[in-house]
Amino acid sequence: MANINDNIRGKKLFKQGSSGANASKGSDGEITVSKEISDELVALTDISDVFNDNALYQSNKFLLKQVEDLRTDVEELHAFIKDAFGKDSSSAASQGAKGDTGAQGPKGDTGNTGPQGPAGTNGTNGTNGSDGSDGAKGDKGDKGDTGATGAQGPKGDTGATGAQGPAGNDGSNGSNGSDGADGNDGAKGDKGDKGDTGNTGATGPQGPAGATGATGPQGATGPAGNDASVSGFTGKKTVGKETWTFSNGLLSSAK
Repeated sequence: MANINDNIRGKKLFKQGSSGANASKGSDGEITVSKEISDELVALTDISDVFNDNALYQSNKFLLKQVEDLRTDVEELHAFIKDAFGKDSSSAASQGAKGDTGAQGPKGDTGNTGPQGPAGTNGTNGTNGSDGSDGAKGDKGDKGDTGATGAQGPKGDTGATGAQGPAGNDGSNGSNGSDGADGNDGAKGDKGDKGDTGNTGATGPQGPAGATGATGPQGATGPAGNDASVSGFTGKKTVGKETWTFSNGLLSSAK
């Protein structure tokens, strides 16, 4: 057994006020809003924006579920009252004593499909997949361009002059050539005046070179030389009593 209250527990969520007015709560506990807001709320017919805007949906999904439950309860209550008492409250009979249970009525037709429920919350993210295997080694890159030539370094210091080597040993003098043969005696003539002194006979051919003499003592160290090659020497040097003439490093004469 249940009783019904004289009035519903809640108040109107809004009622229309004057244009441009701020919302306010009256002494009757009802909220008065501006005419513009009231007109907008009355004209609302499509709630799909709340479902399509994820931010709005996430913050209102529990309220949406409660409102849908209340709407379903009101729909069922409306159908029950209409079927039990009709549409006219003046002709509706009050409840009497409980009568006998009637025979079971025929099975009713299948009701229409209910409205689609709100979308479920997003599932948790899956775990990350394992790392892929390393890719194949790339081809060898092209040879890089030759770098620019570096600047020339500073000229190095001139090296110290090397010490002059010891002078070579003097060769021995060649032997004198043999005297020429005497001329034949002429016929004995009259004793004449003392004749003039005859000319010196021609020098005989030079004899073969004598054997090399023993090595003399090492001469004193000469002055510092330069980098010129000895092989290209041109000039004269005195060797013993002879003068040797060199041309481009070769002995050309010895007198």
